Amino acid sequence: MRLALVLVCAHAAAAAAQQSGQRQVAVTFDDVPSVAVSRCTAGVARALNRRLLQAIERNGMPATALVVTGPDRCGADQLDVIVNAWLAAGHEVGSHTFGHRDVNTVPAAVYLADVERAHERLAPLLSARGRQLRYFRHPFLHTGATRAKKDSLDRHLSSRGYRVAPVTIDNQEWVFAEAYARAQHAGDSARVARILPAYLAHLDSSFAYYERLSQRVFRRQIPQVLLLHANQLNADHLDDVARLLRRRGYRFVSLRTALQDSAYRQPDRYVGPRGLSWLQRWALQRGVAFTREPREPAWLRTR
Repeated sequence: MRLALVLVCAHAAAAAAQQSGQRQVAVTFDDVPSVAVSRCTAGVARALNRRLLQAIERNGMPATALVVTGPDRCGADQLDVIVNAWLAAGHEVGSHTFGHRDVNTVPAAVYLADVERAHERLAPLLSARGRQLRYFRHPFLHTGATRAKKDSLDRHLSSRGYRVAPVTIDNQEWVFAEAYARAQHAGDSARVARILPAYLAHLDSSFAYYERLSQRVFRRQIPQVLLLHANQLNADHLDDVARLLRRRGYRFVSLRTALQDSAYRQPDRYVGPRGLSWLQRWALQRGVAFTREPREPAWLRTR
């Protein structure tokens, strides 16, 4: 009864926002506990997540953390503490697999075993707080290059009760984050200062691109789902990102609220090797042509 009431309220809120013309965005963070840090020492990942969560709270931003549970991430030894910090702050926590494997390059059985290892690690942490592990996001947004592999993965996720956490605002933030971390490590303050405005301009262009695609596919602005990562760049500058999105007319909503919109009842039928935004997938299904999405500037890759 309580769940039904929550869903009804979320749907009503989404409908009201659409009627008022107000834009909505759900912000999601891949690769929790952390990625693209200049130095991984004791406490770095905890501090990074603490700063992320503080900025999220300052901006009234319901967020979703997609967690990689394997040992290769900075902060893997403090995974329980970090996941519990996200849960304690009231945010959603979902799975991003154990080893961040690419479904395009490993056998289906290997990939599904990786999904299971992550589930076994995360589900008890959520259960201990009376929560359910409900969301899954594919690494690289690769969902299956063949029909057999995609169908096998979809069946497995469904059997586990997962809902795929789609992405509509894909972007090259990870490239900016890697360059930012390298520049910080090198003490190159001039390059660090150059990266931030370029990053924000890229996000601005990415939103404009996908807003146009939303209009072409659905003839309206759907609630967007933004892909970011748990990295130094966002820990340092999430306030700047939030200001940019508010200037574009967005208010922050939870992933659950965004997915109440009817657009997200459209199936994902894309089979292929690319990590496409769901707006691009739906455009392909409807025969809507689109140009290439915005990319990072060439100078960002020169070091």
